[in-house]
Amino acid sequence: MTLSAHRRLLVVLWGILGVLLVALTAAVTALLWNGRSDALAQGEARVKRFAAGAEVGMNRALLSLDVLLASTEEMLHADTSGRASFDAVGVSGLLRGAARQNLMLRYVALLDETGALLAASVPREGLRSVSLPTGFLAAAMSQAVPTLIVSQPQMSALSSERVLYVARPLRLDDGTPLLAVAQVPVEALVSVLLQGQGVPEIEVTFERTQGQLLLGVDASQGAAEPVRLAAPALHEEAARANLADAWLAPARLSGEPATVFARPLLYQDLWVTASLPQALALTGWRDGAVTVLAGAVLLGVSLILAGVFATLYSRRMHHARQVEARSKALLDQVVDAMVSGFMLLDARFCIAQRNQRFEEMFPWLQGTLAVGLPFRRVFETMVHYHLPGAHAQDKRDWVRARMARQRNPKGTVELRLPDGHIVQVTERATPDGGLVIICHDVTDLRQAAAEIEHLAFYDQLTGLPNRRMLLDQLGKACAGAERAGTLGAVLFIDLDNFKTLNDTLGHETGDLFLKQVARRLVASVRAGDLVARLGGDEFVVVLASLPADAVQAALQARSVAQKILHLLARPYQIAGQTHHGSCSVGAALFGQVPQTAAEVLKQADIAMYQVKTNRGNSVCFFDPAMQVAINRRARLEADLQAALDADQFLLHLQPQFSQGGTMMGAEALIRWQHPERGLVPPAQFIGVAEDGELIVPMGRWVLRTACQLLARWQGQEGLSTLSLSVNVSARQFRQPDFVDLVLQQLQHTGAPAHRLELELTESLVLEDVQDSIAKMHQLRTKGVRFALDDFGTGYSSLAYLTRLPLHRLKIDQSFVHHLGERHIDDVVVQTILGMARSLELEVVAEGVETQAQRDFLAQHGCDMYQGYLFARPMPVDEFEALCTAPAVPLP
Repeated sequence: MTLSAHRRLLVVLWGILGVLLVALTAAVTALLWNGRSDALAQGEARVKRFAAGAEVGMNRALLSLDVLLASTEEMLHADTSGRASFDAVGVSGLLRGAARQNLMLRYVALLDETGALLAASVPREGLRSVSLPTGFLAAAMSQAVPTLIVSQPQMSALSSERVLYVARPLRLDDGTPLLAVAQVPVEALVSVLLQGQGVPEIEVTFERTQGQLLLGVDASQGAAEPVRLAAPALHEEAARANLADAWLAPARLSGEPATVFARPLLYQDLWVTASLPQALALTGWRDGAVTVLAGAVLLGVSLILAGVFATLYSRRMHHARQVEARSKALLDQVVDAMVSGFMLLDARFCIAQRNQRFEEMFPWLQGTLAVGLPFRRVFETMVHYHLPGAHAQDKRDWVRARMARQRNPKGTVELRLPDGHIVQVTERATPDGGLVIICHDVTDLRQAAAEIEHLAFYDQLTGLPNRRMLLDQLGKACAGAERAGTLGAVLFIDLDNFKTLNDTLGHETGDLFLKQVARRLVASVRAGDLVARLGGDEFVVVLASLPADAVQAALQARSVAQKILHLLARPYQIAGQTHHGSCSVGAALFGQVPQTAAEVLKQADIAMYQVKTNRGNSVCFFDPAMQVAINRRARLEADLQAALDADQFLLHLQPQFSQGGTMMGAEALIRWQHPERGLVPPAQFIGVAEDGELIVPMGRWVLRTACQLLARWQGQEGLSTLSLSVNVSARQFRQPDFVDLVLQQLQHTGAPAHRLELELTESLVLEDVQDSIAKMHQLRTKGVRFALDDFGTGYSSLAYLTRLPLHRLKIDQSFVHHLGERHIDDVVVQTILGMARSLELEVVAEGVETQAQRDFLAQHGCDMYQGYLFARPMPVDEFEALCTAPAVPLP
């Protein structure tokens, strides 16, 4: 189909759709217009009926009121005949009887021409006077022809409701003019207007000819207030001309366009109107119109969508024909532009199509390929290049094998060409029995894969196998040794002090150093052994095929390790400078029992760290006892963490006494109440906690508990004057928030700061003197005291002692223990006591266990004592009982 024919078809299609849409629009418009006319006609009929009913109801109500008031005159004539005076009591009784005949009335009253109350249907004590609207009395009395007159609504002083007054003038037999007045609640007339039924759409009014509203009812709002004219004045001629001829008349209450019917009542100047706003009259029609329009729109959209679908289908078919026409021309361009070689064989395995790239990959085929050539001829040409110098029979077998594979293609095959390139050949059968051959040069891909594999399994810096390859090869070596009944060994090598070299001379120098170490390690082992780099300064040597005898295997492994120690200890020439180094070697045998590579490596690592503990540059073989100790330590760390979470720690207090035997304070010592092992002494777990991070939360617990005790002791006799010493670890003291933590605990618990004493060691203070001094001064200004613990065991210096805000020194128990036995200890203790006196510091002697030790310390001026001679560490409750008990003389 040509382009012009296609366009003509679309024009006809959319012309038919246009006609259908126009017809649909016309039909819907006519339907809606007829429905609107019917809705307006029904609204007019409803308003007419309602207005007629309201007219009848109001005429009946007003007529009944008029008859009642007119009958009052006859009753008066009958009652006053033969009497010379007006009997108010008798007339009130008559009025009461007449009022009971009409339920709309509140009361009926007789007024004279001045408005004074003469008689009423209600008691006089309840109704002293009748408050008529201004001018109503005069208007009623001045009528030439007596008739009923209605007042404007107003509030009743008697019942506090809106009421209307209806009145009729009367005359007594002697010609005295009177006025009969009845009070009618507005609500009573509302029910008359609505005729006992609720019509929410229609507005009903009771008004005068000039439009003055007496009563208006809008069902949605209730009775309207007569604060304005209802609408333009109603004239009798206009009412007779029927205002509902048009829907543009304003509604009497809302003023909206509406149909309005006005009915005059029997009494002059009184009208009843009914208004139906056009918007309300069309509510039902509007809902139906929405439904009709929705259906029409849906039908129109369906027609348009059908046209769009037909257009799209037509265009797709036209486009498909164009694509089909262009596809053959594009196919040749695509095939020639392919990076891969392409060839298509027909069902007879003859060449149907090829591209230039195929001939470029196999240059010896240029000039021989042609459409229709059997592909067997291609193989017969290629075999001379793939099997140069082969026997003729071998070449024929190769050709037959390749032809057989083409008849049953199974994926891809790779060919290595004489020029070194690697070509991946993919063969796929076609539905018509032919074959598609795609040749892709994967030389770069294979080289990249080899590089990726090298990066994945070899260390980039040294070229040695990395951790991944080490674990793989070590696992194979473990399995092989177990099968063969031989042994092997792993040497875990860690360079000593490499971090110092790396930090001082730079990473480039460190990298050169590692490369030389790698070369020396490779030179130190046999060709079948494995040298790998784990990372950083750690290397591993795997020695395989060692003797089955464990002693001989260990000797050979030690020999290799000693050789490595010797080679790595030789000087290194790096960037024209000479460097020296050493290493720590951990060794572990494998093959004796089933083990994984990770387990063997872990054992060698443990042995290496044992060497590190002994200052390195040595060899150590793994001992199972090392593993037991490590496992025990790991369990202890886990139990400590659980103890923190389960609150298993206790605080014991060891008293401190003055020379005179008075208890001055105590040292807070942590204890661990293990649920299974009982009370664990601190020597078994403090070291583990200090090596890890657990010492910090433990120290916080001790500090918090000590502050709580000091706060509790305030005001208690025997306890309030005591101080409490708390040991602070180096790791806890170096926390950035240590000062804030101490102050927060003091503030939170309310403990007196001057009763808290923090004990620091000399090594802790000297680690960072400036930071130590700053923190101590911050706390000292708040009242916290400091003691230097284990004094004499570190690098004691008067220079820093004079700068530290110390309160006392504590002589280490190692000196106190040998007092009187070793002269050197006596001299050290005397020196410390003399120096403390010079610096005006108190001295506490720890570990006083004998009377001789105490006498010696007292003789040389020691201030305070702490030890088993006086009291052992005890639980808090025992300590408090001891302090509050009667004093017992101390030794």
